[in-house]
Amino acid sequence: MDEQDVRTLLDDLAQAPAPPSRVDVVGAVTTARRGRRIRTATSVAASVLVAGLATTLTYAVIDRSPPPTGSSAPPPAAAPAPSAPARFDPLVRYASFGWLPEQDTLDWRTTSINGERLTLKASRFVPDPANGPGATLPATHVEMRLYAAGVAPLTERPIETQLPGEGTRTVPYGPVTGAPAVNGAPAYWVGVPGDSGTLILKWRYAADGWAELSVSRLKGDPRETARRIAEALRTDGAERLRFPFKLTGLSPEIRPTASEIEEGGLAGAWRATLDLNLRPDGHGPALSVSVHPGTDGLVPNTTVDGHPARRDTFDGDHLGTPQYSDRLSVSDVDGLQADLFIDATSAADATPLGPDGVLGVYRGLAVHADRAGWTSQPLVR
Repeated sequence: MDEQDVRTLLDDLAQAPAPPSRVDVVGAVTTARRGRRIRTATSVAASVLVAGLATTLTYAVIDRSPPPTGSSAPPPAAAPAPSAPARFDPLVRYASFGWLPEQDTLDWRTTSINGERLTLKASRFVPDPANGPGATLPATHVEMRLYAAGVAPLTERPIETQLPGEGTRTVPYGPVTGAPAVNGAPAYWVGVPGDSGTLILKWRYAADGWAELSVSRLKGDPRETARRIAEALRTDGAERLRFPFKLTGLSPEIRPTASEIEEGGLAGAWRATLDLNLRPDGHGPALSVSVHPGTDGLVPNTTVDGHPARRDTFDGDHLGTPQYSDRLSVSDVDGLQADLFIDATSAADATPLGPDGVLGVYRGLAVHADRAGWTSQPLVR
């Protein structure tokens, strides 16, 4: 890195907003809520966590066409966004991959959207018979993270890692070195402590918004491939996401705060999730609705409208904090399973989400196994 590169790096880092906290609050809240949902633990979570690749999940449309003049030709550069969104709309696909390597083998494709961050993922897994007939290991992983205006990216926050001879501790990302510009914007390579197999390319996709591309186990030169993926990223999309369900009868005050749709991979054909909240900051009574094919290992303790179901309610103190949770899973609904989860501080706090808790929400839920019936308007007021 020459003197000008150093000056550019320091100037860019000086203008970047400092993280408001040493804890990823949004990620922690999302992880905690998703952890309390009724989803049977599988080897998927274990494999992803061991590989250090776990993050949150909406399907990105992938251009499967080959590069114009062969595999070595660069994809067409995407125009930089004039400005980053103040917040991402969980119902709108703002960004998508324009090009990916090994496209036919990256059969697990996901995206997650919340107000502060949009994540696109494409992965390939291979069998891991040493850990059981259904166990797998990640073979290839591509993950793109875009941040809303002014939001500090993950690489500017501490990471918990296990270093040889030092145990588990919290350390900063790094080292940070200069990288070739991405669509004219200064860019940097960022190391992941304790994970030499993962490479992160960081740049500003807009003057006020960061992007991070994380790649693992790619064939060929990972840096060159990462730059091609970054250069072809499409932003400022306006296509609305399509969901396999509609919700009616909810309070007009409730709004979507996050979406999650997973296509292919280990969890089945697909899974679609919509998180809603009575407060726009996501810190009020929350409702999560998830629909997917199959039964997901459901152990019923009741029936709902003749369908096998399981409902669990908790209202009390959890580690010194008041907590109320109401969970319902209903299977064999047109070949699908619906999982509903209410998270609040008390039953009274959850009342505005609707009468009869998750059962009342389920009464207003219509699912569609046929993709022709999927809708871009999942909330019917």
